[in-house]
Amino acid sequence: MPELVFFRRGEEVLRFAVDKERVVLGRGERSDVVIPDPEVSRQQAALLYDGKTCHLEDLSGKGTYVAGKQVKRTELPDGADITLGQWRAVFRERNSTDREGPTGVGRRTDVQAKDLQDSESQPAQVRIKQGTTELIHEITTDSFTIGKDPANGLVVQDRFISNRHLKVTRKDGFFHVVDLNSTNGTFLGSVRIFEVELPLNSTLRVGETELILESVPQGAQDSSFHGLIGNDASVRNLVELIERVAPSSAAVTILGESGTGKELVAKALHVCSTRADQSFIPVNCAAISKELIESELFGHEKGAFTGANASRKGAFEEANGGTLFLDEIGELSLDLQAKLLRALESGEIKRVGASRPSHVDVRVIAATNRDLLTHVREGKFREDLYYRLCVIPLVLPPLRNRMGDLSLLADHFVRAYAPRGQVVKLTQAAEDKLKEHPWPGNIRELRNVVHRALLLRKGPKIDAPDISFDDEYSQGLVNSTNLSIDFPANTDLERMMEMVQRQIVVNTLRRHHNNKEKVAKELGLARSTLFKRLREWGLTKSDEEME
Repeated sequence: MPELVFFRRGEEVLRFAVDKERVVLGRGERSDVVIPDPEVSRQQAALLYDGKTCHLEDLSGKGTYVAGKQVKRTELPDGADITLGQWRAVFRERNSTDREGPTGVGRRTDVQAKDLQDSESQPAQVRIKQGTTELIHEITTDSFTIGKDPANGLVVQDRFISNRHLKVTRKDGFFHVVDLNSTNGTFLGSVRIFEVELPLNSTLRVGETELILESVPQGAQDSSFHGLIGNDASVRNLVELIERVAPSSAAVTILGESGTGKELVAKALHVCSTRADQSFIPVNCAAISKELIESELFGHEKGAFTGANASRKGAFEEANGGTLFLDEIGELSLDLQAKLLRALESGEIKRVGASRPSHVDVRVIAATNRDLLTHVREGKFREDLYYRLCVIPLVLPPLRNRMGDLSLLADHFVRAYAPRGQVVKLTQAAEDKLKEHPWPGNIRELRNVVHRALLLRKGPKIDAPDISFDDEYSQGLVNSTNLSIDFPANTDLERMMEMVQRQIVVNTLRRHHNNKEKVAKELGLARSTLFKRLREWGLTKSDEEME
């Protein structure tokens, strides 16, 4: 069976089997091979194959270049060179002894036969990247479908993905990928594909999601569970608890320091539950002003307050049938805690400005880095709400207590942030430097350190000098902000630290002419945290809100 091998800027990017009588090449979405190039017509040319010979017929009316000559119709000999805008395709005949089916991307030779056998038996996985979020799906069957429908072997939630988007079959060391007539298409690079064979380490794009077909890193088998990475006993116990409690509807509270991955645990609970095909709605209680948090949770009616120009659903209604994740639950005010308790006890919620309550079916997962029992004793958190939320407490260990997982986590972030097509590794010296750090910011800090090292590295590998920690930058910042603070007599250390922080923020605001976006970026703060501190210090207008 003949094939077309596509090149762009001299690099081979796609092979397409000519397996039917007529194959259309063009820019239009209905073409058999879609070529995203404005110089190519919507239907540029057609290949006509009668089982013995293949002819090219121009459909553009302007002519198509074959072997450098503009033609209307011509027979294609083996090796014929076709020019399609910035793309180049080479027509190749294949012997009758060649394997049938669509051909693969990348060069294959007889010398690689053993490698193909090895790669077929090698454990493989799909790495799912959505922005900075990354999940791992281990390939345990020869064939599986991908889409939004829960019946798929790999369920991916993406607004631009179809219910059954594509099918992947592993055979002869390659992945046979078939687009299942999806609405928005499956792409390899910038080329829309319909049926193709891919080797390991290939990246597909569907909607806003990247799917990387890759081998399981050595030593990483069974180390990832819905994005939770680690082989430490505490992580294994956590995963076991998640699997046991996820199918129930009991409230769960995730306890742990900032940066330990509480939202990942919440998502794992949702994915492993019977509500996995419904919505997962996260709400950060600390990032929303006290005036708006009730509306965010329960919704409001039109005219309920100034600016309420239309009715709006709250997080409880949006999560109806699914899971609601309340992060930083300890930041809720006491009056709102009472309303939350009523919603948990009765399933009833009431929009701001509404006259009647409505019923919702929501599984609530809460999270906090605070000691809620201490808050209960101090009267800052309702005792009845505490016991209603902490039916099942899950405690996340800090990174300093699971240093055996540090290499796995660092390698994971290196792969996640490395430039596409580049393989970057940490040297032993770099790993040793990482292991000497106390990690007060936990996994979030490790992610930032690795990402920064990737950007600042001076060679193909990350070495010890490429790694820097946030406290080094903070020390430099303190030395360069011309701090001059007269501490009142009998000022305790905590108050002194708060005054130093306030002065640093004030000086940075002046340097950036009150641009809070730049200030938050320079100081490594979330915008919500910066605004919260500015309000506490009286450095922002009372009506100023976060965008």
